[in-house]
Amino acid sequence: MPLPILGLLLATVALALAGSGKHQTPDEVALGYGRAVYANDAEAIWRLLSSDDRRIKDEATFRRQQRQLDGFTREVVQQLAGFITATPVSTTFTGERASVILRFRLPDANAPAIRALMHDWDEDRLNRLGDGERRRVREQLDQLQREGRLPTTEGDETIELVRDASDWKVFLNWAAVGMQVRFGTAVDRGQPLEVTVTPASAVLVPGEHIRVTVRARNSDRREVTTRVGHRIEPEAHRSSLALLLCPLFIPVTLAPGEAREFLSEYLLLADVPAAARTFTVTYHFR
Repeated sequence: MPLPILGLLLATVALALAGSGKHQTPDEVALGYGRAVYANDAEAIWRLLSSDDRRIKDEATFRRQQRQLDGFTREVVQQLAGFITATPVSTTFTGERASVILRFRLPDANAPAIRALMHDWDEDRLNRLGDGERRRVREQLDQLQREGRLPTTEGDETIELVRDASDWKVFLNWAAVGMQVRFGTAVDRGQPLEVTVTPASAVLVPGEHIRVTVRARNSDRREVTTRVGHRIEPEAHRSSLALLLCPLFIPVTLAPGEAREFLSEYLLLADVPAAARTFTVTYHFR
């Protein structure tokens, strides 16, 4: 399956801040956070978040929102991530708050030179490459970087920070901008199913994804076939919570005692109305 480009390009590199023992400046914290975000390094991101934000969203749910890559795809993404540079542009202080603007330069994954080497970002094909082909890809990327011919893209990013105890931490203000999304299940009477959903709830900000796991177990001695409906409330704003992936659109058959897990993915659209503070998603097994 072709891999979504920039959002997942830097999905696995570990670029955590060095443990020097001294307190980091806002510029240093913002730089480490910016690199971790582009790398989709959940552990590093979580470590740099303010305590106020971490009270709103638990770590397990946060990690579920990050995608991990495998095999050679992971290796080559790590290599590309190593070519990133980020330069502080300005820092503004207001009491215990700081606002840092960073200018990032990162490999342009949409450029023909990179897409050709990456087989158009077909993850399955990349992971099937032999040792010789993998070595050729890595060497060509290094050569492009050394010769200054690696296509790049630039952009400025503003990062807000707050003094948290004696350290500066990134302040995403999830309490103010986040929207509560609750997940639940309903099973018709007569269906011998035990159903759970994880997570039960999550706080999303506009533009964020969430992956949800539904586990269904047939507790009967006979085969069971069920259909699953998805209800998103409030109805007036349901289009703002987009269902991107769900295997439960077709009937599901479970053998006696069989348990299966189904992964769904949702996106809270960037233009969600501010009035839509809470969503409820129900998986209805009929």
